[in-house]
Amino acid sequence: MTADATVPVIAATPAAETGSIYDIGYRKYEGPRLGRAHAIRSLFSHSLRSSFGIGRGGRAKIAPITLGVLVCIPALAIVAAQALIRQIPGGQGFEGQLPVRFDTYASTIGIFVVLFCAAQAPDLFGRDQRHSLLSLYFSRALRREDYVLARMAGFAVAIFILQMLPQVLLFVGQALLATDVLQGMIDNLHPMAAAIAQAALTAGLLGGLSMAVSAFTPRRAYAVAGIIALFIIPSIVAGIVVGLGSADVGRWLVLLSPTSVLDGTNAFLFDTPRIGQFQGYLDAVPDIAFLVTAAGGIAGSIAITIRRFKGLTA
Repeated sequence: MTADATVPVIAATPAAETGSIYDIGYRKYEGPRLGRAHAIRSLFSHSLRSSFGIGRGGRAKIAPITLGVLVCIPALAIVAAQALIRQIPGGQGFEGQLPVRFDTYASTIGIFVVLFCAAQAPDLFGRDQRHSLLSLYFSRALRREDYVLARMAGFAVAIFILQMLPQVLLFVGQALLATDVLQGMIDNLHPMAAAIAQAALTAGLLGGLSMAVSAFTPRRAYAVAGIIALFIIPSIVAGIVVGLGSADVGRWLVLLSPTSVLDGTNAFLFDTPRIGQFQGYLDAVPDIAFLVTAAGGIAGSIAITIRRFKGLTA
């Protein structure tokens, strides 16, 4: 008997997808947790070194090295001039007429400090924003205010070092040129202390304002332009008002210029006549106004920068 038997066709089903687990050697970290304080110190150290181009490429070192040499040249020149003057009979009487001294050194190198701020400050906040590194910082124990304070403190210390290096050269040179080296050091302790205080105020005010500006833009060119404008435009506005004859208004507008404020604090710390673009108007402003304005500028720049990063999405 023949019959057409229907042979059932069984469709082939694909093999079920399976996964594989590979042991690539990762292990849980069992070492010490260094914590928040270590993170702050590390970021502070990194900011300080980056301000001088340490740990970065050769191009990043050009500006800080050049400006560092330029701020030291006046000190070396004055020490050399004093050494030559003392070789001339009766020449010591001319030493007090030298244009560069402890009380005038801050204004002598002021333009170089401003250029240092404009050249270096944009890199500290700008690079982190350009390369989206903030999320890595804030995912650790580091808080946003810790990040801001560590960055700003590192940059302020860099400015302080930039200012004090030539002052130390001037201090050592004058001590070595004295007949009694120990007495020469003692005689210069008071102006050196004033120089340290002035350098700290300058580092806090100019550094804080520069970092506050750079925090609002990741673009280096915009930050550089903003920093220079912040230090120049207030002086121009005050000069225009003074030129128009508005003495009462111009007297207080000088407090809007960071450089004029520092001229006032420098005169107060060294107990010397006030010098600068608005000398006559600076004399009409009490000393406490310059100190309060400098302190307010430092505190305000820190507060503005912290607020900026608290509202910034990492």
